[in-house]
Amino acid sequence: MKKYVFKPYLTIFPDLYKKEEARIKKILDKDDLIEHFGSTAVPGLGGKGIIDIYIATKKNRMKALSEELQKLGYEYRPQAVSEERLFHKISLPDPVEGERVYRVHVAFIKNKDWVNAIKLRDYLRKHPADAQKYAKVKKIAAKKAKEEREIYIQIKGPVLEEILEKALK
Repeated sequence: MKKYVFKPYLTIFPDLYKKEEARIKKILDKDDLIEHFGSTAVPGLGGKGIIDIYIATKKNRMKALSEELQKLGYEYRPQAVSEERLFHKISLPDPVEGERVYRVHVAFIKNKDWVNAIKLRDYLRKHPADAQKYAKVKKIAAKKAKEEREIYIQIKGPVLEEILEKALK
């Protein structure tokens, strides 16, 4: 399976997220926050078709929450982890593709990555011209990357940074 692809946005993405959110909420504390972010959270954007979920919790609860996600079937991915963010992945049955990847990021509340991800999502939802600009560069990056992360990031990075800067204002 190719790592860098560009797929059109599907209107089922919010429902797929809501279904998984309901399953995950059973392990969350009342103060934990859960959000759908990334390309599947922005109508019309398009991207890899991965359902990205972000959970913000207390810093001292991150490890315990990670362990609970693993009990739900999520694979903990230590190679994609930092002190500020834990990363998990699962493939679940999908009505369109047969199987779809879901990624859950766990961070502490007010973590910079959490704030940036949510602000970027909200900005793109409100600014369709920038969302289309980002979609266009993502499509080019996926085509030219040849499965190399550095190339993919190098192509889409400047546009992403430009849009994130607007989102943070």
